[in-house]
Amino acid sequence: MNIKRDGGVNMIRTGVLLGAAAGACWGLVFLSPLVLSAFSALEIAAGRFLVYGVVSLVCLLPFVRTLSKRLTPSDVMLLLLLGACGNVAFFALLAASIQKVGVAPASLIVGLVPVVVTVLGRHDQGAASLRQLAWPLALVLAGVACINLDTLGSVSASSNSLTDVIQGLIFACAALASWSLFAVLNARALKSLASVSSQQWSYLTGLASGLWALVLACVVWGGGFSPLEPQANVLEPIVVDRDWQLFWLVSVGIGIAGSLIANACWNGASRRLPLTLTGQVFVFEPLFALLYGFVYEARAPRAMEMVAIALMITGVLWTIRKHAPRNRAFVEAS
Repeated sequence: MNIKRDGGVNMIRTGVLLGAAAGACWGLVFLSPLVLSAFSALEIAAGRFLVYGVVSLVCLLPFVRTLSKRLTPSDVMLLLLLGACGNVAFFALLAASIQKVGVAPASLIVGLVPVVVTVLGRHDQGAASLRQLAWPLALVLAGVACINLDTLGSVSASSNSLTDVIQGLIFACAALASWSLFAVLNARALKSLASVSSQQWSYLTGLASGLWALVLACVVWGGGFSPLEPQANVLEPIVVDRDWQLFWLVSVGIGIAGSLIANACWNGASRRLPLTLTGQVFVFEPLFALLYGFVYEARAPRAMEMVAIALMITGVLWTIRKHAPRNRAFVEAS
């Protein structure tokens, strides 16, 4: 029993470390809409996931025969759904939000993923009741309220209009819903598909994302249609020149580090952790995004941003503590 418990503890510890590694890679992605401010959110999403899809296809070649026998038509449909809601749609919405309101508001709203996933996974193994989580969730929601108030209050001091700010916050909330759905469906799929490794599932998701990105690229560049137009960097004047060399350099970077490597790490975490704890580990992404964002903007967080960060971190840590007894049970059952 002790050996089994120790193995389970190591599995959870490894899962948390993999989640942290995924968060560190994903955090870098938040800077790409600022660096590529001359390009629309849809163009940035198309570039990133075209790279992810091509690299995933190359990595999948040695496993094509075996995987084709293991996957059912429902698995293929799920992969297409995950590629859309967890990658292409999520990132396009996130990029549009960042270009309109900046890294901090977008990352903190997306940082609600632990709360949403906890609610959606409340009936899964290891879940705590919503009644037990009332106060921790209230702290996280208060943190989101603070960052929204800070963002709206800074409109007069920035070049962004109130309409842009409201649109940016709406885009961030839509991105939150999109990725929360992905997190739940992806975690459950990984636990049920023992014949497919976490890395192979990442490649398959990447291939599905690449197919969506190809369609998006045809629409945006072939048809000239892009509803999410490029915005001025929230800190700098509009960039007139569209540097395509920089575009593809950034796309390769976030396509490999922010997608291929990050998703493989996240799948490893999702397979090792109960769903409710998987949601909490996601907090690493907005934290790293905030860190990178403040460094990129060369500023310290404002007072309301610091309060929001403190409230959200406290709420998430409190939520993890509420799950502790159940996580021990999950370990012993592993």
